Amino acid sequence: MANKSKAINWFLHRITGTFLVFLLITHFWVQHYDSQVASISKTVVTQEQTTPEYPNEAQEAVEARFAPGEVDGYYNEDGSVTPYGVVMLRLADPVYAVLWKGFNILFLIVALHHGFYGLNNVLTDYIRNDMGKMVAKTLSWSLALVLLVIGLYSVITAGW
Repeated sequence: MANKSKAINWFLHRITGTFLVFLLITHFWVQHYDSQVASISKTVVTQEQTTPEYPNEAQEAVEARFAPGEVDGYYNEDGSVTPYGVVMLRLADPVYAVLWKGFNILFLIVALHHGFYGLNNVLTDYIRNDMGKMVAKTLSWSLALVLLVIGLYSVITAGW
């Protein structure tokens, strides 16, 4: 039974690694690069190039956190990346936030599992003592749990 469990974990590690590539590309594109993604549904449906409309409450909440003028534009001067203020506006928008917070929570869980499973594989390769292996695994999964809680808190509260 132990060998079957190890084979399944080995296989899942490869699957999550492949899945992480797509999650990372999507996360990077949407949150850090393409300033048009927030309005892509409107662009596709109406064939217009517009910036998204955010609720006044979201705009006011974000502007209250920043100095005047810091979140005025939707683009950086060179247009290369999505400004932090726009990301906060997106995360304050209820519809957008549910979609992307869910996506980021999935990304967080898959990345932590993949990374710490790989770390545990490395640790068990180099630690020969059974008690040492158990302590190392316990500490690494405890750290993963702490990072998960911090990450969940960060994702869930972003934009509030």
